[in-house]
Amino acid sequence: MTTRTLTVAALQEKAMPRASIKDKMEQRTLPLIEEASKKGAQIILATELCTTDYDRCYGQKDNDLFKEAETIPGYSTNEVAKLTKKYGNYVIFPLFEKAHPGIYYNSSATIGPEGTIVGTYRKTQVAGVQALEKMYFRAGQDFKVHETTFEPYAKFGTIICHDRRYPETARILAMLGAEVMFCPTAAPGYAHGVHWGNLNIMRAVDNGMFCVYSNRIGKEGVNDYFGESMIVDPMGEVLATGGRQENAVIMADLDLAKVDEARIKVPTLRDMRGDFWMKYYNPTYDALVG
Repeated sequence: MTTRTLTVAALQEKAMPRASIKDKMEQRTLPLIEEASKKGAQIILATELCTTDYDRCYGQKDNDLFKEAETIPGYSTNEVAKLTKKYGNYVIFPLFEKAHPGIYYNSSATIGPEGTIVGTYRKTQVAGVQALEKMYFRAGQDFKVHETTFEPYAKFGTIICHDRRYPETARILAMLGAEVMFCPTAAPGYAHGVHWGNLNIMRAVDNGMFCVYSNRIGKEGVNDYFGESMIVDPMGEVLATGGRQENAVIMADLDLAKVDEARIKVPTLRDMRGDFWMKYYNPTYDALVG
């Protein structure tokens, strides 16, 4: 039987407060993508809103932040596309997207080996915890799973940061056939501990799939981003972690046969009862508790 192995990388990017998009790209993100590519990464994950200072999502609304939004395709995705075309790989590139006048998203563009946009995921669960993303971003409405155009023809999908707190997001990707889930984040101290490691591991175990998480590192405004980017296998083993490294590339070779093995041992997808659950999902939360 042919072994299906996929090499993935997560970038742990150091915060660069108030640097321009061009400086962040040229001094940090693009060199890290190139480093990961040279090491053989077939799919590379950058960090959530990697060209934006996430600390500006805290406190009062900053209308100047909208000036940093980009179209897809646009400057940043075009620069990344030069590298995916050069190395024949995929990059999942998160950014502040301007879709239409007045319509903005917390998005992640998947850029393929031909240098084209394969798809764009827009964060479906826009955060309103301490960061008030809802002042800037509209919620996305769609999940997509892509298949690599090269062996091992791996199926993968994306969610973004706060999405992972909702088990349904990862579950939907698994139901759509994903073997690997990528999740870029911008997680500071309050999202540490069980809100990070335990939660990330459970999304892998819940669905019997590999999960790749990237996080920024360093001080930005009042927040200290803790890094600890991680790659988790379908049974919950942490294959790689970024610790507190700055501008680091973490990598792992994923044996995709483990997806089938995990789903045989713990058949959550086989036994799920979506038809039954829907009678509780269809009413609003207020109606159920009222």
